[in-house]
Amino acid sequence: MGNATFSICVIGGGFTGVASAIACLERVRGPFRLHVVEPGASLGRGVAFGAHHPLNLLNIRARDLSIHAGKPGDFLSWAFRQLDQGENDASLHESLAHTFLPRQFFGEYVRQRFSETVEQRGDVELKIIRAVATACSVYQNRFLIRLDQASPVSADVLILATAYGVQKQSHLAALAPYDGVPNDLFAGASSMMLIGSGLTMVDVLLGARREGFAGKATVVSRGGQLPRPHAPKGVVPQDIQVPPFRRLSSLTAAVRIACETAEAHGSPWQGVMNGLRASLQSIWRSLPIEDQARFLRHLRPYWDAHRHRVPLEVHEQVQREFSSGKATLLRGRVINVERRADEFRVTLRRSASQTHETLETHLAFDCTGHSPDLSSPLLQSLMAQGLACTDPHRLGLLVRPDGQVLARDSAVTPRLFAMGPLCQGSLWEITAVPEIVRQADGAATSIAALRKPAELLVD
Repeated sequence: MGNATFSICVIGGGFTGVASAIACLERVRGPFRLHVVEPGASLGRGVAFGAHHPLNLLNIRARDLSIHAGKPGDFLSWAFRQLDQGENDASLHESLAHTFLPRQFFGEYVRQRFSETVEQRGDVELKIIRAVATACSVYQNRFLIRLDQASPVSADVLILATAYGVQKQSHLAALAPYDGVPNDLFAGASSMMLIGSGLTMVDVLLGARREGFAGKATVVSRGGQLPRPHAPKGVVPQDIQVPPFRRLSSLTAAVRIACETAEAHGSPWQGVMNGLRASLQSIWRSLPIEDQARFLRHLRPYWDAHRHRVPLEVHEQVQREFSSGKATLLRGRVINVERRADEFRVTLRRSASQTHETLETHLAFDCTGHSPDLSSPLLQSLMAQGLACTDPHRLGLLVRPDGQVLARDSAVTPRLFAMGPLCQGSLWEITAVPEIVRQADGAATSIAALRKPAELLVD
């Protein structure tokens, strides 16, 4: 690098990208350039905290959120100052700690903290570029990132924080979960099909009810599992001892026994799940690839339902939908969705059946969730050059815990990092706010050491 100004480029300006940028601003000393490449008009929101209805809630309590790795509870402190009106009401603070606040509110917190952190670093040259990164190569020991609507960017460090990428149209002909559907279309529909039964389904179903949908909802799910509730009040994580099992069956039995034991002693099972989070990445990495694949095939629906929970009041609303018969859960697999002028034709196969059936519905939404777009030109460019490769399950890129990307030959690609959901296949527990913030901080700590002469990249 010689005497050139040290530079960092973050690809992606959603939550993962902003968390990465903040971590670098806090950890990397001395002047440097920071580029954030984001096609959207707003930073810090992305898929998670972007175009949601104002009433869509976070699925984690305010007390457990922070954009700063070294400041636990920072979101709670910020929210309290926004809502307290200077009265310093202790009861309000306690109530907020256990509250599931709106996602848009958290998105505003992230944006404000980013602005504040930037203001504190007058020695950092920040440039936000509204563009999509289309390719990357290594030139003269630096990354050269090509953009679709701007000049190329050169950087010493490249952070891939594209998370779930730009939301694409469903591969099915169903509506995307957060497509803007006119209110009169909801009000005039007598039936709706939701493909997938996780958190996205909950958003769409309850959102449709708010917009006037009074018809019958059919939820189609391969696993047939609905999100479980959070405990009525925040629980203390149960510190359970989970040996480094090498077999999935032993690990599954240990977790089930721990949950049953907790319940028998009057403690919510949710505390056991919370207590596992700190060790989940090491547990996942210790499992043989075959057992990881077995988990993804058979146990993931059950894990997701218990791990990615909903606030108790939201869970009660969903349960009323099904207990009243206004919604039904159908276990099966959707084969095809055909969109017609005023309806959708959905072809599916029920579980334990070998025959296909076709159902007609006024509305159909693909709620199967998001996954990183490994077909994006940028990632394809990196993989074609051998600088990156997919994990064995093709959920994302192969990385170390701090996000350092592994090349095709399994060696580390110096100064190339991937953050958050891009790392799920390697680390599994890396899609939630606390884990992303912690990973970003670890990556920034590694980057801070690169102010010394950098390792050489293969040109």
